[in-house]
Amino acid sequence: MGALDGLRVLDLSRLLPGPFCTTLLADHGASVTVLEGPRFRNESLLGTVQMTRRNKRHIAVDLSSDEGKEIFFKLVAESDVVIEGYRPGVAERLGVGYQSVRTRNPRIIYCSLSGYGQTGPLAQKAGHDLNLMAITGILDLMRDKDRFPIMPNFAVAGLAGSLYAAFGILAALAARERTGKGQYIDVSMTDSLISMLAIPLPASFLNQPFPGRPAVDSTEWFPCYRVYETSDGKYLSVGPLEPHLWVDLCNKLGCPEYAKAQYDISRREEMESYMEALFGSRTLEEWLEELNDPNDCVAPVNRVRDLPQESHFMERGMIHPGDDGVPQPGVTPKLSETPGGIQRPPYSFGEHTREVLQELGYSDQDIDTLKERLVVWCSEG
Repeated sequence: MGALDGLRVLDLSRLLPGPFCTTLLADHGASVTVLEGPRFRNESLLGTVQMTRRNKRHIAVDLSSDEGKEIFFKLVAESDVVIEGYRPGVAERLGVGYQSVRTRNPRIIYCSLSGYGQTGPLAQKAGHDLNLMAITGILDLMRDKDRFPIMPNFAVAGLAGSLYAAFGILAALAARERTGKGQYIDVSMTDSLISMLAIPLPASFLNQPFPGRPAVDSTEWFPCYRVYETSDGKYLSVGPLEPHLWVDLCNKLGCPEYAKAQYDISRREEMESYMEALFGSRTLEEWLEELNDPNDCVAPVNRVRDLPQESHFMERGMIHPGDDGVPQPGVTPKLSETPGGIQRPPYSFGEHTREVLQELGYSDQDIDTLKERLVVWCSEG
């Protein structure tokens, strides 16, 4: 019994943002049914990851057909949430937009997740993670030594949108408990990124220093908040932003004279040179052994492939072995009374089409007829 046990979600989204959102819900007990058109069966799973296919059922239904729409609306009648990730206007053209859905189920929570949102001059513009990070200033905050913007190797915008979509759905469900009414949720990935600029956005306008950037036109790091290379070619992150933690570290490193110069830009290069030479004099393992007090605000720069060897994450169940032996992220957050879990392995395309249609009252003969007419597709053939 997860916290969301009994919640029924119909997922029309593809790729990462929508599926990641519904995985979060499914991990905590929601019954998620993924619906895709049969024509995507040769490409559907190419753009997804194992994690986003677990704890769900998958059906293949052609929404452009009248029979396909009939199946969709039967599912809508039994659902609490619908989520889609089309470009704005596509769901309406397919006849499965919010206005059509709410007439069948006034209590429905309908979430649209897109790059730029449903309104505004850029609503129809194509864009992927790189574009969305660029336009919101996120790439400006991540530059190399030559001040060239660095592209992260994971989907920052997509995952941010996923989290805000999950939050919006849960907020709307809480409101429905009070009012009895469903509602529409417009989640923009660019909105989500801008919401996360709580520190740099105001600081940049006020010309104030903030972690990672001492001035609006600089990408230099403060010595108390940066990464240092160790003698074995590995890296240690050092981040004691609080003055008392910086004082403790300076004393431990034998440089108490820098304790009161934490944010002194005039001494930044001097402190950087000292710290770079110091941390470069020993191996990463030696520094981790030396700086092992809970108040030592340091951490190794791990490779992703090293995470299964990190005992902390293993103990918290955050590295799941996966049914195929390939690790995937575990379940978060941790709830004391209704913990989430992984109950179903990742689905295959159309794996549950027959099962779900039978639950809706279709006979095997009905389903076989729909298969012959290419309205649905089942994994058995």
